[in-house]
Amino acid sequence: MPERLSDDIQREVEATIRLKASESRILDVHTTVEEIRLRHAVPEIRIADVAVIVARLAAQYGCAVELSGQRAEPHSKPSA
Repeated sequence: MPERLSDDIQREVEATIRLKASESRILDVHTTVEEIRLRHAVPEIRIADVAVIVARLAAQYGCAVELSGQRAEPHSKPSA
């Protein structure tokens, strides 16, 4: 279960999601979390906790979520 965010950060997340939802119906979770993290340098809050909340709120606002910062590298084929 994600850690509870401070009221200031929770409001920041909500405001950011509302703004982004008004601009696009696709929200990049990783980029949004990084933007919020840069505005609130709070080391004791885990990025994963913020990402869960961002993704959940984005879905509530009807946005599709994208996890661009979490892409796995393709596996290379072994040489013959």
